[in-house]
Amino acid sequence: MSTKSHSDGPGLIFAWGVRDHSMWRLFGALLLLMAAMSGFFFIFRIVHPVTQRSPVTPQHVISLDPNNPAELALIHRAQDRSFALLSDADASLPVESPLLAFHPSFEGHEIKLRDLESDTTIVHQPRLFTAAADVLPPVARRATETAAAPPAAKLHAIMSSSLARRGPASVELSGIKLTQPTRVQFRVAIGNAGQIITALPLSGVEDAELMQQLHVAVVSLRFTASEVRRVEWGEISFRWEVAPTP
Repeated sequence: MSTKSHSDGPGLIFAWGVRDHSMWRLFGALLLLMAAMSGFFFIFRIVHPVTQRSPVTPQHVISLDPNNPAELALIHRAQDRSFALLSDADASLPVESPLLAFHPSFEGHEIKLRDLESDTTIVHQPRLFTAAADVLPPVARRATETAAAPPAAKLHAIMSSSLARRGPASVELSGIKLTQPTRVQFRVAIGNAGQIITALPLSGVEDAELMQQLHVAVVSLRFTASEVRRVEWGEISFRWEVAPTP
């Protein structure tokens, strides 16, 4: 069967006459790639450093006898911490060549003190201050004024408005040293005869003995009798008041 197309017949659908060379091209590309990879491996090859192995010397354990002077000297060297700083080899080094020695320009010269020159013309400077003279002028003493003694203050029990109607509004309490009177407050219940039935501390201080003294002083207070109410409640607070001057 001929692969040539006839001019008088219909054209072929497939180009049977054209040979496919794609496999040869792929094979050539693979060869080129392998050559490139080989070149890269050759250029960027890993070169391991050559290690020089030192000759292995066997270790020996030597027992030194302190009774032997030579071995005792070795023991002292091993115990001396400054032995490694300056060895015997450094101490026995030969003297440096005199050609390279440093000779300063002032070598051989000696510094000596000069004789003191006698000063015949002595100038006496005037002294501005003497040991006995006062540098600062005397200061007048300030007159001290005797401070007047503060008026004595006394502790008073202040009644609330409900309790003030049945007795005094303020009662003096003697013998009680209360430093913070505003912090203490009692709530009391007054009977119809004027006596205090119950005294409850609403606030107080940390001193238990002082609170007991205040409780006794509050319970001992008396008010006017009232037949209208059997029990009446009120509050009692405290404050310091200055005694009026006569």
